[in-house]
Amino acid sequence: MKFNRDQIELIAKTLADVAKLLFASSVVGFFIPGSSGAVSISAFAVGSACGVLIFIVGVATLKS
Repeated sequence: MKFNRDQIELIAKTLADVAKLLFASSVVGFFIPGSSGAVSISAFAVGSACGVLIFIVGVATLKS
């Protein structure tokens, strides 16, 4: 299946938005722990890394 330019742009923007949400939830969870307890450093690092990776994929998709 081949995507047209509008579909590719929408997918890239969605990936960028998901990355922002993932990163924000990781940061907020790290600095403002809820009633479930503190977030570990490893969970913060993995969440941040996944957020950055998804953002890079979204931006690369948008540029192509």
